[in-house]
Amino acid sequence: MAGKNPYLTAQNALETPRQLEYRLFSAVTRALMDIRPLMNSGHPADVAKIASAIGWNRDVWNHLMPEVLDEANTLSKEVKVSLINICIFVNKQTDKITQGESKDIEALIEINRNIMDGLK
Repeated sequence: MAGKNPYLTAQNALETPRQLEYRLFSAVTRALMDIRPLMNSGHPADVAKIASAIGWNRDVWNHLMPEVLDEANTLSKEVKVSLINICIFVNKQTDKITQGESKDIEALIEINRNIMDGLK
């Protein structure tokens, strides 16, 4: 049983896929909101927190894409195209932030909130 958390295993078994996705987007959005006050900081610890949060957000979106593109996915073509476009935007915005071209994380937060609203 080493390495397994029985509480999380039980919780995941009781949640629907939508509930799991909502919880994931909620957690990553909270991480983005937590770095808001750090966006203008150049302190190495703050820069690391920023990189971690926006990297996690990018990872969530990039891991979602294979599911969206899966032929067994029953989402409409329009929804799939929208999600793909959002993923592309998230990646571009994340690149701008990591390259120092932008400090704007509000769009990333808003996108995630909209997704969460759709998952309710």
